[in-house]
Amino acid sequence: MHALRAADSNRVLELIAGTLERAGPGFPDATLTASLRDLFQAEFAGAASVDFRGTDSRRWADSPQLAQHDDDFHSYAVNHPMARAHARSGDTTPLRLSDLPGARPPPADPRGTSRVLTIPLTITPHGLCGIALMRGGPDFTTLDMRLACGLQPVFGAIYALRECLNDRSRSPHDPDTGIHVTLRELAVLDLMAEGLIAAAIAHRLGISPRTVGRHMESIYRKLETHDRTSAVLRGQSLGLLTRKDVPRRRSDPHLR
Repeated sequence: MHALRAADSNRVLELIAGTLERAGPGFPDATLTASLRDLFQAEFAGAASVDFRGTDSRRWADSPQLAQHDDDFHSYAVNHPMARAHARSGDTTPLRLSDLPGARPPPADPRGTSRVLTIPLTITPHGLCGIALMRGGPDFTTLDMRLACGLQPVFGAIYALRECLNDRSRSPHDPDTGIHVTLRELAVLDLMAEGLIAAAIAHRLGISPRTVGRHMESIYRKLETHDRTSAVLRGQSLGLLTRKDVPRRRSDPHLR
């Protein structure tokens, strides 16, 4: 990703970090496809598996969520020129529809989009799974393709390891509390208990304040609280905090 601007590289790294924290059996999820839609300035992003040997093709994680549901998605998917091209080559390198001479999107493409970019996650003789990005107007650029090619190995590896990652991302406190708090959420909760504000937590963990905000919202939801004080108290009562004594460290310049 050497050709990317620093701001784009930071967005990509943040996207990958967030994806690793959420990886599980449902990967890729709608949060990821929404982020990719924004990153690639696409009108639509979604995940799909295409069954080459049977009829069990399916799609999920649509962003935005499509109002209609294709009753014959399998027929649409296996006959799509992108699926046929990936099946012929067995190559997981991302492709644009415009890379295929004479190829045109089927009329049933969501929202009437004419530009398509696929990021395959896995391809076998039995089928493929991947992420599709669609938009109208200008085609996906060479920079978009470099970005997609940089993301593909990461997403492919996450897809292959999603079950293992899902198990390891759970808090060791799960057996006692039944609350599935991720290790990153525990780190945020610990720093909340120290009295750090979102910007200081972001600085300490090397992530953006926006990502910290998402973690805090998730913590509130999982602990059934609505503010940081009650979340910290709830975390203490459940034994989720690594420190039993969590005094406010006034010497820390990030405390406000």
